[in-house]
Amino acid sequence: MWIEDLSPYGAAASCLAVGWLERGREYAAGDCAPEVFSKLASLLQDPWQPAVAAGGHPCDLCAYQPEKFGGNNVFIPGEGRVYIAPELILHYMNAHRYQPPREFCEAVLACPPMRSPEYRRALLAAGGPGFLPGLVAAGLSISGRGP
Repeated sequence: MWIEDLSPYGAAASCLAVGWLERGREYAAGDCAPEVFSKLASLLQDPWQPAVAAGGHPCDLCAYQPEKFGGNNVFIPGEGRVYIAPELILHYMNAHRYQPPREFCEAVLACPPMRSPEYRRALLAAGGPGFLPGLVAAGLSISGRGP
């Protein structure tokens, strides 16, 4: 599923797509700082998911046979926005030299540990009122309770 980087994602105006690649579509390529890759990998160990996905998708950028399959997403709070990326973003960065936008990389490095009270507060602050229904539906609260 292709979505142009930094395009709106979903109903909340504060949510932006990053890393939704597809064969036949151009994407930024280059080297990314290893610390961004490492931090993103740690955030994807147990990513918070506001909803259950109905399935995943294989990487269609691989030349012969998909090497990776992904079904989760990662939500990264930024300055007044929440970046939403598929878990395949790590594979895209490593195997296909995808270079995420600089502002996303900065948000990844600044992101608090997944599921921590600081992460919850950062998501709420970055997403604003439009993002709150998703947080509440998932049982994520500002108080630090929930997933």
